[in-house]
Amino acid sequence: MDYNPIAKLYDNYEKNATTLWALGYPYVMNHLVPVTNKQILDYGCGSGTFSRFLRDQGAKITGVDVSETMIEVAMLNDTENISYRSITSADIGFLKDDSFDFVVSNFVLCTIPKLDEIRNIIKEIHRVLKKNGTFIIMNSNWERSNGREFISYKLEFCNNLFPGQRIDAKLKTDPPIIFEDYFWSREDYINSMKDCGLTLQVIEEPVAHNSEVPWIDEMTHPPFIIFVAGKTSK
Repeated sequence: MDYNPIAKLYDNYEKNATTLWALGYPYVMNHLVPVTNKQILDYGCGSGTFSRFLRDQGAKITGVDVSETMIEVAMLNDTENISYRSITSADIGFLKDDSFDFVVSNFVLCTIPKLDEIRNIIKEIHRVLKKNGTFIIMNSNWERSNGREFISYKLEFCNNLFPGQRIDAKLKTDPPIIFEDYFWSREDYINSMKDCGLTLQVIEEPVAHNSEVPWIDEMTHPPFIIFVAGKTSK
């Protein structure tokens, strides 16, 4: 998928995505403790919204993305104490070994059509993580929420989910953005991390509990699946 044409529209979407900010990112932040003065790589940073949020919490941020236009939008928004760079997939050789306390990757690996490419990315993330560093992945939760609608987006129903299957998430923008994703099971992600030297620590599938927010399916079906893995050796 070419993200360049939708960069500005996606930037506006992410800043105001209720499902993401009220239910997704708070759970990610629970695993970024302590965040102050920590070196964090935002792999697939998009237009930099979450990078800026982490920076505002006191972290030292490097943001990379395969979309040149997303990086341009991120840099137009704000570059203070954030280093942005456009890359090709898995091409982070310019980053030093053992240099990051945390790596976060939100809605990135689910856009990759080949498992080998996912593993190449994870290998590089393992390389740049410090010993005892943490890798956090957040994706849409297709296994438990196929066809469900949330405040900020909808997972278009797919009748037959299998590894590598093309799937669509419809973001509620004007006009709507159709994100072309690919289905990979939790076992695919777990095995890929294990094969690349990472140890799974936690899987979270948050559902909403605060009825004051006008949730749709968020209270019964988890919009996100969050993997937390650690690097325990070189």
